[in-house]
Amino acid sequence: MRLYDAHGADVVISDWMMPGLDGVQLCREVRARAGAPYTYFILLTALGDMEHRLAGMQAGVDDYVGKPFSIDDLEARMIAAQRVTVVHRRQEQLLRMARQFAAEADPARLVDELLQEAIELVEGAAGVVTRWDTERRMLVLVASTAPVLGALELRLGEGASGRAAQTRAPVLLNGAEDRLDPVLRRAHMRSAVAVPLLHQGRLVGALAIGKDASPGARVFTSEDVELLDMLATTGASALVALEHARLDGVLLAARTAQHELNNQLAVARGYAEMLTGSPDLPPHLRDIAGEVMSAADNAAGILRQLRNISTVREQRWRAPSDTTINLLRSQGPAD
Repeated sequence: MRLYDAHGADVVISDWMMPGLDGVQLCREVRARAGAPYTYFILLTALGDMEHRLAGMQAGVDDYVGKPFSIDDLEARMIAAQRVTVVHRRQEQLLRMARQFAAEADPARLVDELLQEAIELVEGAAGVVTRWDTERRMLVLVASTAPVLGALELRLGEGASGRAAQTRAPVLLNGAEDRLDPVLRRAHMRSAVAVPLLHQGRLVGALAIGKDASPGARVFTSEDVELLDMLATTGASALVALEHARLDGVLLAARTAQHELNNQLAVARGYAEMLTGSPDLPPHLRDIAGEVMSAADNAAGILRQLRNISTVREQRWRAPSDTTINLLRSQGPAD
């Protein structure tokens, strides 16, 4: 157990009958290590009855090898152990990334983390993240690990990302370089997995990971597609949550400003009204006071519009950093 706590293990092969701590108790100790990566546990035993096997399974044993055994028996168990351990480790990685995404407060960093984690998860070489521009109906590049020449924009059905966005489903392209995203082609990728970024059925963007054709390189599999799809769902949810939190903060600030400004306008308009009613005020100043009253009334009308805002939408311009709140599209149903 000291060795396990210090170094961990992919597989533990243990005898059942041992002095001090038997194999079942050892398995319980391994399973009790909170936060440790999954360890495949194989028990060697001459106790072949069902009662003993059930006791081992309840303790967390994955497999048994009966005595006497051959090296071939053990090798077959190790193949199964590798498959199961890879699945568990990837699931643990997905959970870790979900917690990491949930703790991130910067959308740009979140996108970068999503891209890097996706590449590592499926052993890719390059990747791109695009966002869906609802007004222009285009996928627009927001992050890439490959060189980009100019602004990348993809129509639905164009490249791996465009196909994934169009079908709202993952796309696997092995050995189809001509159908990849331009950025992945430029990075000399030969295959790709692309998944849509969806949140409650709404298209947020797309994520595409490429792999080169180096000798001995592993091709993308259906398991890679499934893992990337799960990661994309988690990433899209985190991005939408950050967007809502930011725009909700803008909405709260707008309503607070409306209240404060309305109070100040009321004071200014009251003084202007008092001045216009004064018989001693020169005519030219009375005209100015009237203009102040009119301006205050117009400003009050704008503030009433601000008060009726129920949602905030954003207008994105050509320049990536040039954004502004679009008030014309932010009015509530009653307005």
